[in-house]
Amino acid sequence: MESGVKSVVNHFAGWIRSRLSISIHFPRYLIVLTIILFVALDLRLTSVIHTDIVSPIRADAHQYVLYGYNLKNFGVFSQTDTLADPSLPPVPDAKRTPAYPLFLVPFLRKPITDQNIAAIVLTQAIISTFTVLIVFLLCRIFLSVPFALGAAALTALSPHLVTMNIYVLSETLFCFLLVMAIYITIVALKRANSALLFFGGATLAAAALTHPMVTYFIIPLIIYLFTIRNWKNKYRHIAMLALGFGLIFGPWVARNLVTLGSASDNSLMRIVLRTGAYTDLMYKGDRNSFPFPYHADPDFQKTTQGLPAVLSAIARSFREAPMTQLRWYLVGKPLLLYSWNMFEGQHIDERGDVFVYSVISTPYNYLPHFRATHAFMYVIHWVLVILMAIAVVIVWLPIRRTGFSQKTVLGLRIISLLLAYHLAIMIAGVPVSRYSIPLRPFMYIMAMVPLLIGIQWFRARTPRAKK
Repeated sequence: MESGVKSVVNHFAGWIRSRLSISIHFPRYLIVLTIILFVALDLRLTSVIHTDIVSPIRADAHQYVLYGYNLKNFGVFSQTDTLADPSLPPVPDAKRTPAYPLFLVPFLRKPITDQNIAAIVLTQAIISTFTVLIVFLLCRIFLSVPFALGAAALTALSPHLVTMNIYVLSETLFCFLLVMAIYITIVALKRANSALLFFGGATLAAAALTHPMVTYFIIPLIIYLFTIRNWKNKYRHIAMLALGFGLIFGPWVARNLVTLGSASDNSLMRIVLRTGAYTDLMYKGDRNSFPFPYHADPDFQKTTQGLPAVLSAIARSFREAPMTQLRWYLVGKPLLLYSWNMFEGQHIDERGDVFVYSVISTPYNYLPHFRATHAFMYVIHWVLVILMAIAVVIVWLPIRRTGFSQKTVLGLRIISLLLAYHLAIMIAGVPVSRYSIPLRPFMYIMAMVPLLIGIQWFRARTPRAKK
C-alpha cells in the first residue's frame, strides 16, 4: 500500500515538474553576440563619461543646440543665438535639417547645463549600441553567423563610432537611422512586404532629415529597384517606398516653401562644392591653410555668392591644372574621405586621430582595453577599406560567379549602391572624414563579403572538398 501511494505521489510530482519546467535552448552565437553588445556598451558609456572635451558646444554642435533651444523655447527652427542674447527674435532658416535638433529638444533646459549635455551623450551611447545589434541582424540576411558576428564586432570596437557619441553632433543618430532604414528596406524586399517598404522609406527620410547627404539616395535606389526582373507587384512596392519617404520628408519641404520661399537653403551646398575645389584642401598649396583653405582665399565670398559663381570657380580650377584636379577628385578625395585621422580635429598629435573636437583626456590614452581596440582597428583599417572597395564591385558580377542567391545579392547591391552614392557626393564636395563615420558599419559589412567568397572558393578547391 505504501509503495503504491509513493508511486502515485512520485508520478504526480513528475507530472507537475514536467508541466512547470521550461526547456530553453540558446544558440551559442547569442552568447557571443551578447558579449559583443556588452563590450560595445562598455566602450561607449566609458567614453562619454570619462572624456573631457575642449569647448564641447562650438561650431556645428553650437548650431544644433541653438536650433533645438529655439524650437523648444520659441517654436521657431532658427540658429539665432538667443542663448547669448535672449532679446533677439529667432529668424527662421533651413541651413540645417531638423531631425537632430528635434532629438535634442527633450534634453535642453533653460539655461543649458553640463547635465543636459551628459544626458544627450549617454543617450547617444545607448543608440550607438543598438546600431551594433541592427548591424548583426542586417548581416544575417545575407551572411553566415560568423561573418555577421565579425561585422558586429568591428562596429562595436570602432574608435570612430565610439568617440562620435561624446559630441553633440548628428552622426550617431544618423548612423542608427540609416542602418535601420537599410535593414527595414532589405527585409521588406526579401518578403515583398509593401507595408515594411513604407516604413523603410519613412526611416530613410528620417535619416535624410538628420543629415542631408542621403537626401537624394532615394532616386538611385528606386531606379535600381525598377531594374529588378520577375518581381511581382513591383510598382506597388516601389510606390510604397516612395510614399513613406515623401510623407516624412515632404513637410520639411513644405515648411521651407511657406516660410522661406524655397524648398531648401543651398548656401551650405555652395560652400561645400567650392571648398572641394581647393586641391588637397589647401589654398595655392599653402600647408598652413589646411584643412580650411577658404580662410586664406580673399575671393571665397565672391565665388560662393551663387551656384553659377561656384561652378565657374570649379571649372576655372580644372582649366588651370586639369591633371592635378583629376588626381585630387578621383584619388585624393576618396583617400582623404576614408582616412583614419579626423583632419578637422585638433588632437594632441595635431592629426585629429579619431576626434572631431580636441580632447583634454580620453580613455583611449590610459585604459588598456581602449588602447588595444584602438591599435587593432588602426592596423586593419586600410585592409577593411580595400575589402569594402572590392565588395562594392564584385556584388554586381553575375550571380553564378559570387555564389550568392538572388535575394542575397539584392541586399548587398543596395548597400553597394549606398556606398557608391556616398562616395560620389563626397567627391563632388568636401571629403570630410567625419562624414564617412556613419557609413562605417556598411564598410565592415561589405568587408566580410570578399572574405566569405574567398573561403568558399578555397573550400571548393581543397582535396577534402572534392572528395
